[in-house]
Amino acid sequence: MRPGLVVLLLALAPGCDSKTDTHLEVKDVVDEALKQDLSTLRGARVYFGHHSVGSNILEGLAALSKQAGVEVKIDEAPVGENTKPLLKFEDFAKRGESNPGDGTQVMAMKLCYVDFRPDTDVDGLVKAYVAAVDRVKKARPGVKVVHVTPPLFAHPTDLKSKLQRTLGKSIWEDDANARRLDFKKKMLEAFPGDPVFDLAAVESTRPDGSTEEHEVGGKKVPMLWPGYSTDGGHLNDTGKLVAAKAFARAFAAAVKR
Repeated sequence: MRPGLVVLLLALAPGCDSKTDTHLEVKDVVDEALKQDLSTLRGARVYFGHHSVGSNILEGLAALSKQAGVEVKIDEAPVGENTKPLLKFEDFAKRGESNPGDGTQVMAMKLCYVDFRPDTDVDGLVKAYVAAVDRVKKARPGVKVVHVTPPLFAHPTDLKSKLQRTLGKSIWEDDANARRLDFKKKMLEAFPGDPVFDLAAVESTRPDGSTEEHEVGGKKVPMLWPGYSTDGGHLNDTGKLVAAKAFARAFAAAVKR
C-alpha cells in the first residue's frame, strides 16, 4: 500500500477522543454552595435575554431549583433574531432603556453559536455590543450587566471533516469557533472588572477539568465538549445542569456585588 494512502486511512480512522458518556443526576449537582446561590437569586430581579441555548440553561436551572427546594424565577425573553446579532444588541439596549424603575438589579444577554461565521467581523460586533451595554448602563446607573461569552460548537468528526483536515482545508465550524473565541476575548477586554458568565469556558471544560480544544490556524481553540450535547450545539441533560450551576454562581455573585 502506498505510504500516502496509509497516512490518509490513519487520519480518517476513529480517534481516541475522551469519553463522552458522562451522565449527571440532578441530585448529584445540588450542594450547599448552589443552594446559597439559588437563595440569592430567589430574592433578586434578574433579566436574561437569549435564545435556544439560553433556554437549555434555564431548563437546567429549573431542575436544580426544584431539587434544592429553592424557587427561582428569571425574567427572561428572546432577543432579536438568530444569525442577526446586531438586532439582538438593539433589543437588549431597548429593554434596558424601557421602564428603568422596574427594580431590575442584573441584566444580561447572550449571543448564539449561529450568530458567528468564519467571516464574522468581530471588531464590528464588539463595538456594537459595547454601544448597547453603554445604553443600558446609562439608562439604569445601578444595574449590573453580566457579560455572557458566546456558546461554542463541537469539533466535527464526521468523515467529510476528517478528509478536509487531512487535505489541509479549513472546517466551517472550527473557524466559526475561532471567531467566537476572538469575540469573547475582546468583549471581556472592553469591560474589565465587570461580572462575567463564561459560558464558553463551561462548555469546553470536560468533567475531569481538562479543556476540549483543537487547533485552528495554528492556535488552540476551545470547543463544546461532545458529552454536553447531542447535536453539537445545544445542551443535553448533563450540559444543562453543568451550565445552569455555573449560571447560578455567576449571577448570584453579580447580585451581591
